[in-house]
Amino acid sequence: MLGYKLFGSGLSDLAVSAIGNDVNAAISAAGTDQAGATELTNCLNGITTVASSSGVRLHSGSSGDWQLVFNGGANPLRVYPFSGAKINQLAANSPHVLQMNTACVYFTLSTTQVVGVLSA
Repeated sequence: MLGYKLFGSGLSDLAVSAIGNDVNAAISAAGTDQAGATELTNCLNGITTVASSSGVRLHSGSSGDWQLVFNGGANPLRVYPFSGAKINQLAANSPHVLQMNTACVYFTLSTTQVVGVLSA
């Protein structure tokens, strides 16, 4: 969705951000496990700093929510589901490893299942 179309309707910046997919293009990964990973709170997430074995954690939202994660860092990125969930066929709470210069869209299917669709 293009935000300028919503701004033209007179909506506030906050409303446009909530509707039009908020962005954080400069996130640093942290921790080496699910609890210590940086929690993602935006729809579009650019991870720019990725130390070895560090990670991010998806936000626990509602069914139908989604988050895009792009690994722009120097190392593979561990993407953890929210607590108690699994990504695709991985075990619950296990990370999906996202390679450098790769993106994945993570869809919340239920309170226990996240579906990741990997970029080319």
